[in-house]
Amino acid sequence: MKPQTLQQLADHVSGKVVGDPNIVIESVSTLHAASKGQITFLSNQKYINDVAKTEASAVIVAQESQVDINQIIAKDPYFALQQIVVLLHGFRENKPVGISDRSNVSETASLGDGCSVCDFATISDNVKVGKNCYFYPGVFIGAGTTVEDDCIFYPNSVVFDNCIVGNRVIVQSNASVGQDGYGFSTHNGVHHKIPQIGRVILQDDVEIGASACIERGTL
Repeated sequence: MKPQTLQQLADHVSGKVVGDPNIVIESVSTLHAASKGQITFLSNQKYINDVAKTEASAVIVAQESQVDINQIIAKDPYFALQQIVVLLHGFRENKPVGISDRSNVSETASLGDGCSVCDFATISDNVKVGKNCYFYPGVFIGAGTTVEDDCIFYPNSVVFDNCIVGNRVIVQSNASVGQDGYGFSTHNGVHHKIPQIGRVILQDDVEIGASACIERGTL
C-alpha cells in the first residue's frame, strides 16, 4: 500500500480537487468509519448530511459540497472509489507456487505457462488449462474441462467434467459449477434419474460467488 496525495488521486480518476491537494491519503473507508488519513465517498445524496460528520481527510463527491472538507469532484464517485481502492490497496496477491508435489495433476492434463496448482488440488484427465491460472488448495477440475487464461479458483471450489471456462474467470471458495441438476422422470410413482449430459459455459470475466451452485444442462 503506497500513500498518495489528494492531487495524485484526483489525477488518477480524472477528478478535481477542492481543498488541500497535498494532504496524504493512506486508505479508504466509509463515511461513518473513516478517520484521518483516509478518503471516503458519497454516491447517494440521502447521506449528504453524513459528510459533515465524517472524520475522513477527504471525500469523493459528484458535485462540490459546502461542507468544510477536502474533496475530489468526480463524475461517478463510486467508480472513482473503485479506482482509488485498486491504486491504494490492490487486489489479493496469489503467490506463485508452481505445481505442488501434493497436488494431483493427471498425465493427460495440459497446463499453460505460469500456472500454480496448490496442495491437494486435482486437475483431472484431459483438462486443458491456459496461461497464468491459479488453483488454490482443495480445488477440483473435472475431466475434459477447458480453462482459458488468467483464471483463479479459490479453496475447495469445484468445476465438474466437460465444462468451458473463459478468460479471467474467478470462482470463489466452495462454489460448485457443473454438478447434476434436478433431472428425474417419474413413472408409476418412482423417480428415475436422467443423466445430465449438458455442461456449463462460463464466458470471459465471469465471477462466481462463494458457495454458489451452477447446475449443468440436462441436455
